[in-house]
Amino acid sequence: MQRLNKYILTAITVLILVSCNQTKIKKDLLPGVSGNAGEVLLVMDKIYWNNTPGVYFKNLLGEDMPDLPQKEPLFDLVNIPLKSFSELFRIHRNVIIVKINKNVTKTGILVEYDKWAKPQIVITIVAKDKDDFNKIFNKNEKNILSLLLKMERKRLTDNYFKYKEIKLIDKIEKRTNIQLIIPKGYTYDMDTNNFIWISHETPDISQGIFIYYYNYTDTNAFTVNSLINKRDEFLKKYVAGEGNGTYMTTELKVFPTFSSYKLKGKYTAELRGLWKVEGDFMGGPFVSISQLDEYRNRIITVEGYVYAPNNNKREYIRQLETILYSLKITKIK
Repeated sequence: MQRLNKYILTAITVLILVSCNQTKIKKDLLPGVSGNAGEVLLVMDKIYWNNTPGVYFKNLLGEDMPDLPQKEPLFDLVNIPLKSFSELFRIHRNVIIVKINKNVTKTGILVEYDKWAKPQIVITIVAKDKDDFNKIFNKNEKNILSLLLKMERKRLTDNYFKYKEIKLIDKIEKRTNIQLIIPKGYTYDMDTNNFIWISHETPDISQGIFIYYYNYTDTNAFTVNSLINKRDEFLKKYVAGEGNGTYMTTELKVFPTFSSYKLKGKYTAELRGLWKVEGDFMGGPFVSISQLDEYRNRIITVEGYVYAPNNNKREYIRQLETILYSLKITKIK
């Protein structure tokens, strides 16, 4: 009997391994996703696209992304009817399918990953009628938005990790005792006692990251005014403009947005807003996060900015967010 049980367990283990391998092989054979970054394919019949269900999605996903110098939606929506949802469209990066039919037996919301392509998210909402759809949507709208944002960031994170600038990452960790996932293309521009500047430059856009740190005194250091004052202090000292006496600073006519949350279990203060060059006409959006380095009793701020006067800036800011959110403060060895 023991021998039989051993054979059965071995057979079950083999079946599990075969099943896992088949799943992995199937996933490896999936095509890459299509569609632009920040684009969502909404599969919904025109009668609903032009009615309440469509309006709900337009309001949720088409809302202006905050703290940009011009209006840009959180996501770009592309609508096609259910009957046109062919294999060509099934490989889209972000797919939302809405099925409203009085004959359906099971209603609700289903979230699937890498169903027809990779890395893909497919969200399916099934409802009996518009009222039923409204209930499902209102209950899940925040989660839908969060899932899409996380998936966009995950694609960037995976790509940056695959193509990371190892020498630059190691140099920053050695100098500052922090870890960041930085993709290839960034260069080391400035390194002072407590301020580092790296950037990715093209003929059309500039993306930069500042890393600066200073002694922690008390919790007031994490207030919005204190963070802005420290930001302006460092930028005035180290980030000069092209003209004499010009320097980067915070645009206070559109006051920055402050938020706080836990990032990898650590309290994090975030600022979003616009920067400008005092005495010049340059400007653009920025996002910064600050954390307490309890090992060294200091505040670490990591900030990303974009200068792209002739381009939309949403995706450039999201690329920088991905780098910032990879922040990890190393322990003292």
